[in-house]
Amino acid sequence: MEKKKTKRSLIAKKAWETRKKKNEHVKSQEAGIKAQEKTRKPVEYGYIDELSNVTKISKNRIFHHEGIPDIMLITKEGKLRFYEIKPKKGAIDRKLLNPRQLETIKKLLKNDRVEEVSLVKYEKQKGKPIYDPPIKLTRSNIRKYSYV
Repeated sequence: MEKKKTKRSLIAKKAWETRKKKNEHVKSQEAGIKAQEKTRKPVEYGYIDELSNVTKISKNRIFHHEGIPDIMLITKEGKLRFYEIKPKKGAIDRKLLNPRQLETIKKLLKNDRVEEVSLVKYEKQKGKPIYDPPIKLTRSNIRKYSYV
Protein backbone atom coordinates (compact mmCIF):
# COMPACT_ATOMS: atom_id res chain seq x y z
CA MET A 1 0.00 0.00 0.00
CA GLU A 2 1.62 3.12 -1.25
CA LYS A 3 0.56 6.53 0.03
CA LYS A 4 -0.81 8.99 -2.41
CA LYS A 5 1.46 11.82 -3.47
CA THR A 6 -0.73 14.53 -1.89
CA LYS A 7 -0.91 12.72 1.44
CA ARG A 8 2.87 12.19 1.39
CA SER A 9 3.50 15.88 0.75
CA LEU A 10 1.18 16.86 3.62
CA ILE A 11 3.09 14.56 5.98
CA ALA A 12 6.41 15.99 4.79
CA LYS A 13 5.13 19.55 5.27
CA LYS A 14 3.97 18.77 8.81
CA ALA A 15 7.33 17.17 9.65
CA TRP A 16 9.14 20.23 8.31
CA GLU A 17 6.97 22.58 10.44
CA THR A 18 7.64 20.46 13.53
CA ARG A 19 11.40 20.59 12.96
CA LYS A 20 11.20 24.35 12.42
CA LYS A 21 9.32 24.85 15.72
CA LYS A 22 11.82 22.70 17.61
CA ASN A 23 14.73 24.70 16.16
CA GLU A 24 13.05 27.97 17.19
CA HIS A 25 12.46 26.61 20.70
CA VAL A 26 16.10 25.53 21.05
CA LYS A 27 17.32 28.92 19.80
CA SER A 28 15.12 30.77 22.31
CA GLN A 29 16.37 28.54 25.14
CA GLU A 30 19.99 29.21 24.17
CA ALA A 31 19.31 32.96 24.00
CA GLY A 32 17.75 32.85 27.47
CA ILE A 33 20.74 30.99 28.92
CA LYS A 34 23.16 33.50 27.39
CA ALA A 35 21.15 36.42 28.77
CA GLN A 36 21.09 34.84 32.24
CA GLU A 37 24.85 34.29 32.20
CA LYS A 38 25.45 37.92 31.25
CA THR A 39 23.39 39.19 34.18
CA ARG A 40 24.38 36.60 36.77
CA LYS A 41 28.14 36.36 36.47
CA PRO A 42 28.98 40.07 36.69
CA VAL A 43 26.72 40.44 39.73
CA GLU A 44 28.35 37.54 41.57
CA TYR A 45 31.91 38.49 40.61
CA GLY A 46 31.16 42.09 41.58
CA TYR A 47 30.12 40.93 45.03
CA ILE A 48 33.38 38.98 45.35
CA ASP A 49 35.27 42.24 44.79
CA GLU A 50 33.13 44.06 47.35
CA LEU A 51 33.45 41.19 49.84
CA SER A 52 37.24 41.12 49.59
CA ASN A 53 37.38 44.88 50.22
CA VAL A 54 35.02 44.77 53.22
CA THR A 55 36.42 41.67 54.94
CA LYS A 56 40.07 42.37 54.04
CA ILE A 57 40.39 38.76 52.86
CA SER A 58 42.25 38.13 49.62
CA LYS A 59 40.28 37.02 46.58
CA ASN A 60 42.08 33.68 46.44
CA ARG A 61 40.18 32.68 49.63
CA ILE A 62 36.81 33.51 48.07
CA PHE A 63 35.33 30.93 45.70
CA HIS A 64 32.55 31.26 43.17
CA HIS A 65 30.88 28.16 41.84
CA GLU A 66 27.68 27.32 40.05
CA GLY A 67 25.20 25.87 42.42
CA ILE A 68 24.28 26.41 45.99
CA PRO A 69 25.24 28.89 47.45
CA ASP A 70 26.89 31.19 44.92
CA ILE A 71 29.97 32.27 46.92
CA MET A 72 32.05 30.54 49.59
CA LEU A 73 34.60 32.36 51.74
CA ILE A 74 37.23 30.78 53.98
CA THR A 75 38.05 32.95 56.99
CA LYS A 76 41.51 33.23 58.55
CA GLU A 77 40.34 30.89 61.32
CA GLY A 78 39.38 28.24 58.76
CA LYS A 79 35.62 28.71 59.14
CA LEU A 80 33.33 28.86 56.11
CA ARG A 81 30.91 31.61 55.10
CA PHE A 82 28.42 31.20 52.30
CA TYR A 83 26.62 33.90 50.33
CA GLU A 84 23.59 33.49 48.08
CA ILE A 85 23.06 36.40 45.67
CA LYS A 86 19.45 37.24 44.72
CA PRO A 87 17.84 40.17 42.86
CA LYS A 88 15.37 42.51 44.58
CA LYS A 89 13.12 42.68 41.52
CA GLY A 90 11.96 39.93 39.21
CA ALA A 91 10.01 36.71 39.29
CA ILE A 92 9.33 35.22 42.71
CA ASP A 93 11.42 32.13 41.97
CA ARG A 94 14.44 34.34 41.23
CA LYS A 95 14.00 36.62 44.27
CA LEU A 96 13.61 33.85 46.85
CA LEU A 97 15.36 30.59 47.72
CA ASN A 98 14.10 27.53 45.90
CA PRO A 99 13.40 24.21 47.72
CA ARG A 100 16.79 22.74 46.81
CA GLN A 101 18.63 25.82 48.10
CA LEU A 102 16.51 25.76 51.25
CA GLU A 103 17.46 22.16 52.06
CA THR A 104 21.15 22.74 51.30
CA ILE A 105 21.33 25.83 53.48
CA LYS A 106 19.60 23.98 56.34
CA LYS A 107 22.30 21.29 56.12
CA LEU A 108 25.03 23.95 56.04
CA LEU A 109 23.63 25.64 59.16
CA LYS A 110 23.92 22.35 61.08
CA ASN A 111 27.62 22.00 60.20
CA ASP A 112 30.11 23.17 62.87
CA ARG A 113 32.64 24.51 60.33
CA VAL A 114 30.11 26.91 58.83
CA GLU A 115 30.28 30.29 60.50
CA GLU A 116 27.33 31.85 58.67
CA VAL A 117 25.14 31.68 55.60
CA SER A 118 23.93 35.00 54.21
CA LEU A 119 21.50 36.19 51.59
CA VAL A 120 22.55 39.25 49.60
CA LYS A 121 19.98 41.25 47.65
CA TYR A 122 20.99 43.49 44.77
CA GLU A 123 19.40 45.84 42.30
CA LYS A 124 20.88 47.26 39.14
CA GLN A 125 21.13 51.02 38.79
CA LYS A 126 22.53 52.32 35.51
CA GLY A 127 23.84 48.85 34.69
CA LYS A 128 25.85 48.53 37.92
CA PRO A 129 24.66 46.26 40.75
CA ILE A 130 24.07 47.90 44.14
CA TYR A 131 24.22 45.39 47.02
CA ASP A 132 22.26 45.51 50.25
CA PRO A 133 23.92 44.45 53.51
CA PRO A 134 23.93 40.65 53.87
CA ILE A 135 20.98 39.06 55.67
CA LYS A 136 22.19 36.37 58.04
CA LEU A 137 20.13 33.21 57.57
CA THR A 138 19.23 31.12 60.60
CA ARG A 139 17.07 28.06 61.09
CA SER A 140 14.25 30.27 62.37
CA ASN A 141 14.21 32.91 59.60
CA ILE A 142 15.13 30.85 56.53
CA ARG A 143 11.49 30.11 55.55
CA LYS A 144 10.83 33.84 55.33
CA TYR A 145 13.26 34.05 52.38
CA SER A 146 12.04 30.98 50.47
CA TYR A 147 8.98 30.39 48.34
CA VAL A 148 8.28 26.91 49.70
